[in-house]
Amino acid sequence: MRKFLFSLLGTALLLVAALPSRAQLLSNELLPGMKIDKEVSYDGTSLYGYIDGGSTLYFEYGFDWLIVQEVSFQSEKFTVEDYRMKSCLGAFGIYSINTFQCADADQQGMISCLNPHQLQLFLGHCYISIVNTTGTAVAGSASLTLAQKLKEIIPSEEGLILPEFLSGKLAKITGEVKFIQGELGLQNGLPDWSDYLAGIKDFQLWIQLTKKDDKESRSALLSFAGKNDLEIFLKQASLVPSGAGWKSKEGQSEKWTVTKKGENQVWIVVN
Repeated sequence: MRKFLFSLLGTALLLVAALPSRAQLLSNELLPGMKIDKEVSYDGTSLYGYIDGGSTLYFEYGFDWLIVQEVSFQSEKFTVEDYRMKSCLGAFGIYSINTFQCADADQQGMISCLNPHQLQLFLGHCYISIVNTTGTAVAGSASLTLAQKLKEIIPSEEGLILPEFLSGKLAKITGEVKFIQGELGLQNGLPDWSDYLAGIKDFQLWIQLTKKDDKESRSALLSFAGKNDLEIFLKQASLVPSGAGWKSKEGQSEKWTVTKKGENQVWIVVN
């Protein structure tokens, strides 16, 4: 499968340390008037204490560590959460299922989602959340400034590799593309497919959501670990043979067309 490299941050660097160096975090010297009021780190054992039950989702995508900074900047208060994942794919997956209904998306060369009280980012191996307390335009602008500084100091590493079917077809990534793996990822990112993939643990799902004239369509690349999983999916999704692939049964509200792309991989179009 030909792959498309979506690189936002320039020269790739490798990071192998268990925790980040100071060069990869916000610090008082980076921006005039910025102050780090508090900083706490969390690893695999302590994450549960920070986000309780929600931590399991992050482990499903390959959690490494979390740094939380409380920041004062431009007369605003921010909480910056920097979730370091074990891969760019894991970081993008967490970002993609955490972002929805963005007021502004993918600004200033970043994969980002901006709302009045929160700016979310995908950078390298990191999913980053910047939360402000006021929700004002000033806070939003300051959040973007913090994000640009993080973009400068966080390594791009291998970049985000997108499947071929997405190459050159995207006006933006945020809100249109999701990467889903695991039961919790599915429940959070595409819950109406949970029954179709019930009992299947090792799958990867790239999905593009598009809307035209208030009608949503979906294109997806779904990969399984084995042939049996594919057969289970076809049965649970009520798909029947059609030509070289499968389709939804007559009378179903959604029209599915499924084509085999590899030994245990299918291309899905839903209208």
